Amino acid sequence: MNKLKRWVVASIGAVAFFGAVITGVSANTNGIDVASYQGDTTQYFSSFKQVGDNFTMVKLGGRGGDEGAHYVNPKAYNQIVNADKTGMQTGGYFWGQFGDSVAEASYHAQLAVQDAQNAGLAKGSYIALDYEAGAGANKANNTTAILTFMDAIYAAGYKPMFYSYTSYVESFVDLSRINARYPNALWLAWYLTTAHQATPPMQYFPNYYNVKIWQYADNHYGVDGNVMVVGSLDNDTPAENTAKPSNRPSDDQSSNKTHYATFSGVYVADYWTKWYGSYYGVNVDMGIPVIDYNNYMPISALTLTDKYGHKLSNQTIKGNNGQQEYFTLEGEYKVLSQTATSVQVEIAGEPVWMMKSFATIK
Repeated sequence: MNKLKRWVVASIGAVAFFGAVITGVSANTNGIDVASYQGDTTQYFSSFKQVGDNFTMVKLGGRGGDEGAHYVNPKAYNQIVNADKTGMQTGGYFWGQFGDSVAEASYHAQLAVQDAQNAGLAKGSYIALDYEAGAGANKANNTTAILTFMDAIYAAGYKPMFYSYTSYVESFVDLSRINARYPNALWLAWYLTTAHQATPPMQYFPNYYNVKIWQYADNHYGVDGNVMVVGSLDNDTPAENTAKPSNRPSDDQSSNKTHYATFSGVYVADYWTKWYGSYYGVNVDMGIPVIDYNNYMPISALTLTDKYGHKLSNQTIKGNNGQQEYFTLEGEYKVLSQTATSVQVEIAGEPVWMMKSFATIK
């Protein structure tokens, strides 16, 4: 992978300091991940099968940073086909350096699905977002962008996964939101040592919930070493079985349970508008364009803040006259309806359609 780098802990004492020693987690299936730097023949993957590796995550492409406008792994097709021929389960990953931009995250997902289809990755397979550079300063906004990517992967018929390294997510990502929406979809990297490791040292499994894959080594016979601790890559499992019922992107409204959405980010007031004598705020990333005003947010529900989310003493809108304005949504809002990528919530007594990735639904 494009490792930036997740420097390892050098002693057992330091491991305990980072809270990485836990018990009760056992190895399920060992595997590797590959990019264009690795081989793509059946003989290459057979050599890993012989040492006990049974799955391969293949880099599909990427966008942002050193990847440029759109990088495509030229070996992806052969790597997927030939890993499969040796009996290894396969998944893909895509480098996404989009920070906290919802629009960019959506476009990255489009490219990832395109690359997956061109590489012959079957629908129902996992596509992991490789998110380890370029994050914004606000955890909530980064997480919203990440979920935008994952929701789009889900909507395309693939299973979303999130990859990063532990110190990076601690600084920039709210894993609780990802776990609530896509349980057991984390692929986390943390290394005890940079020396060769033939098998995962499970007694040092990192202390995180909902981890599906642990990348335990960057030197496992010359490649990244991974271990599956929950389930498998199972390319035949439908994508909808990976999302929690209360958060599942679905048109099915058969449940009688009332759900509520919260919004934890700091949002830009792209513009303010007046409709039938009342004022509304609009964030163009968050709002779903509809034929009437129902993607507008009643101003009574918005708290004006600075860009860091600190409440302003003056709650009077200035109309963005030469000054960018920001707001937060601090309440719990009843969910009226939801689709694969959007949710309709009741704000100040009015129905408002939003991008679902902005919401945490309970």
